[in-house]
Amino acid sequence: MFKQILLAYDGSEYSRRAAELAGKLAREQKDCVVRIVCAVGDVPWGSSDPMAERWIAEQTLEGNRLIDEASALVGNGVEIRRELVFQSPAEGILNVAETHQCDLIVIGTKGKGGFAGLFMGSQTQKVISMANCPVLVVK
Repeated sequence: MFKQILLAYDGSEYSRRAAELAGKLAREQKDCVVRIVCAVGDVPWGSSDPMAERWIAEQTLEGNRLIDEASALVGNGVEIRRELVFQSPAEGILNVAETHQCDLIVIGTKGKGGFAGLFMGSQTQKVISMANCPVLVVK
């Protein structure tokens, strides 16, 4: 039985499928929360740099848009928590999962990272190898 499902979401086709499955799994449980994580990456400049402020604002808008999209895919009847993190995807996902003691991570096989992994995305591989809870990989 799952109480906290972490959904890793980046807007890719695989993460869309993962969102739908996370919603289905949550609706089958009693009092289950889906925690949608969108990791936008580390801030590329020092935090006092004016370019950093602009980048943070742009990434915040895009991250919130992606979380809204994921929420719609998860569907009605599920309690959703939003997590926008400024870390690499694997690091952000793992930190949120540990902090909130998630019971399951649902993630797509590949994200929007391009050729990072031959058969499976490199961020997904990192999550699988380092997570302290089960990871459900959606193709």
